[in-house]
Amino acid sequence: MDPLFSVAGKVALVTGGTSGIGTMIARGFVRRGMRTYITSRNAGQAAAMAAELAAEGTCIGLAADFSREDAPALLAAQLGEREERLDVLVNNAGANEVAQIETATADGWDMVMDVNLRAAFFLSQQMLPLLRAAATAEDPARIINLGSIGGLHIPNWEAYAYGASKAALHHLTRALCKRLGRDQPTFPK
Repeated sequence: MDPLFSVAGKVALVTGGTSGIGTMIARGFVRRGMRTYITSRNAGQAAAMAAELAAEGTCIGLAADFSREDAPALLAAQLGEREERLDVLVNNAGANEVAQIETATADGWDMVMDVNLRAAFFLSQQMLPLLRAAATAEDPARIINLGSIGGLHIPNWEAYAYGASKAALHHLTRALCKRLGRDQPTFPK
């Protein structure tokens, strides 16, 4: 089965790869032979988790604060200095602000939308050259956006920006699929 499902030699980027689902995804990639990059807002956390995961393969930590507008372009430049292609982009980094309707703030709302939605779109945009360099008709590059059930159903807690951002991410994913899917099978460079 290994050759059939092999990812050895491929390159992945997992945002928010230092905890939770991001770490689980990164660990799976590393164990299967994929050169994996992970991000965290904190460079020390990224380096520490990358060192832990590198015990099982190749993992490199990079700092990226997706609450900043320039983070996608900066991360794409960092990765472009190290790699000629990107086979898999996992937009997993996320933020949440649990606040009652009476106490929610515009700053908190904006931070959640910036990290959960804006960064996923603009990082996908900035990584297109590397993704296109990896893509073939037989083996296209992939963008995986991590949504949430909180974007599908009314949650049991007050996290208005989080649910709205994840619902928007689900829709953004469909829109990206429609646009990028028509690039196949030639995926113009």
